[in-house]
Amino acid sequence: MTSADRPVIAIAGLSTESSTFSPGHTSAEAFHALRGDDVVAFYPFLQPGLPLRDAAEWHGALMGKALPGGAVPAADYEALATELTERLAALPTLDALYFDIHGAMSVEGLDDAEADLLTRIRAAIGPTPIVSASMDLHGNVSRELAHQTDLVTCYRMAPHEDAGETRERAVRNLVEHLRSGAPRPLKAWVPIPVLLPGEKTSTRLEPAASVYARVHEVEAVEGCSTPRSGSATPGPTNRATAPSRSSPAPTPTRCRPVRSVSPAASGRLARASRSSPRPTASTAPSIGRWPRRLDRSSSAIPATTPRPVARAT
Repeated sequence: MTSADRPVIAIAGLSTESSTFSPGHTSAEAFHALRGDDVVAFYPFLQPGLPLRDAAEWHGALMGKALPGGAVPAADYEALATELTERLAALPTLDALYFDIHGAMSVEGLDDAEADLLTRIRAAIGPTPIVSASMDLHGNVSRELAHQTDLVTCYRMAPHEDAGETRERAVRNLVEHLRSGAPRPLKAWVPIPVLLPGEKTSTRLEPAASVYARVHEVEAVEGCSTPRSGSATPGPTNRATAPSRSSPAPTPTRCRPVRSVSPAASGRLARASRSSPRPTASTAPSIGRWPRRLDRSSSAIPATTPRPVARAT
């Protein structure tokens, strides 16, 4: 099968969970970076002979994962990011990129490391390739990161028992979107003003259990997707409409409205919010301005096999 029959997809990313309170640092060596074919071989669902492996022409750039720790020194991040983008720039023209991140990496001197990395990646591969990202359940989806990605999905379980399933879903979402020949997805970035203590964010407990139990119902709405899951119908690859570095981004289409969280779940969220300690002006994080309109540059996400998130403790 030639490249004309299959989309060309690259894989890249840096993944770690940082604590800015830690006196230690996470060095470049701690990421144990994989390169080239070793990146593709890392994923069980991309082994030779499997459907996802055969569905595209895969190219590994650089992918590194470090254990949770302190912030990444600026020089270490610079070395990894530079090599990653240079490897991407050397690849054939891409139709898409799988961006494998955690979403809570802290780099000295940067406020939004993942968005910075994706900005560098976009400079290397161009604005038109579709980007699908997988993230931790509590990854930081900033406005800039949301603007530069097209498809985003995260763990649906805490504790994170579905990390591998989430990565596979992100790749499947990407492949099925390219097969469908659909326009670039439409998306919206909407911060939710709810702050929960860590012990209340487990999907085995309320309110998270009820909220995440609704994900599969919401993503099943025809033509719509949630920011971290979605629905689409796969079809044959259409290279005439597939994005390339030189072609303009396709015009997005509108989706039907997504149903809201049930009244019962909303009530539990409200009660949890009222009972949680409120941050003071000195400790509350800045989230910037509330969005007033849809970002029409990109995100619709194909569905995968549903998996329940609520479990007995």
